[in-house]
Amino acid sequence: MILTLTANPSLDRTIELDGPVLRGQVQRAKWAGQQPGGKGVNVSRAIANAGRRTRAILPGEADDPVLTGLDVIGVDHDSVPIGIPVRSNITVTEPDGTTTKINEPGSSLNESTQSALLELLASHAAGASGVVLAGSLPPGVGNDFYARAIERIRELPDPPLIAVDTSGPPLAEALMQSPDLIKPNAEELAELLQAADLLQAAGLRPEAGPMGGHELRKLELQLESSPELTARAAHALLHAPSPRPRAILATLGAGGAVLASSGETWHAIHPPMHAVSTVGAGDSTLAGFLLARLDGEEPRQALVRAVAYGAAAARLRGTGVPTPADAQLGAVTVRSLTATQRQPSGLLNTNIDHQKQLQTGPAPEAEEA
Repeated sequence: MILTLTANPSLDRTIELDGPVLRGQVQRAKWAGQQPGGKGVNVSRAIANAGRRTRAILPGEADDPVLTGLDVIGVDHDSVPIGIPVRSNITVTEPDGTTTKINEPGSSLNESTQSALLELLASHAAGASGVVLAGSLPPGVGNDFYARAIERIRELPDPPLIAVDTSGPPLAEALMQSPDLIKPNAEELAELLQAADLLQAAGLRPEAGPMGGHELRKLELQLESSPELTARAAHALLHAPSPRPRAILATLGAGGAVLASSGETWHAIHPPMHAVSTVGAGDSTLAGFLLARLDGEEPRQALVRAVAYGAAAARLRGTGVPTPADAQLGAVTVRSLTATQRQPSGLLNTNIDHQKQLQTGPAPEAEEA
């Protein structure tokens, strides 16, 4: 079973236009819809679409549209009541695939609710193969929330694999607990390198010190267009002094994705296609990877399924998540970016159901990470 925690879920409302957004003018929608959302929720939806066991943990009332929406589509879930509605996010899509998102900040969670969420997570994690901690944090929640979740899960006698998909300070804090897998996009990877002062070590700039917003944006675009640069950035994190992640699945938008460990690094890409909505594509990428690992596939093939799932999601309306039939595995090409190194990564070279011995204690040394 794949367990997901979404601290800041949402009701995703999508408006599809038949032309470009005209600021300050009235426009009629070509199509509109709504779906239960939030990054972890989307991962659970994709896992359930494949007929595999999953459970979504989130805050919200039993009669909230997000939770009743999960009931309708048959996604198992448990929640902690918060007494107020879950936020709504609005997405506007244009015919050329341009996607504009307006995200509400979310409902504030007090310390009691946060503790209840972590205990609920731990109660189900004992029987899970993997746990996904995903999405932004709502008001009132400290940046260390996902780090606390990792600590709580690893107190279990037989802790599952832990994957993290968030951004900014919450991702940097979670990294301090050495999660098994992180899934940054190019922007998040650049921010991580900046926060860890690893830009110079990665050979991405000649001098040490902070970068301005314009410089970071330029680096983000360079990472998206260069899998080799992304691999170099990922390995700077993987070989940093502990703590560090054990593996990195970096998504590059239309540039595909890079899967990096200290053992080997791969790049996979899908041919150009017409994107309907990119919302949730990264979540589906992570779900595809986890599904492949649950099926015992090797990392290289798991990356193929990940990229196929992300591309399939981008072809769907709204916050659409694919079924296995939607994923065009044969369209994805994959190549190795580095030779296998001395010691393989536990996550990337061990079946997900047999790697639990790697999850306790600090991360291995750099050549074993």
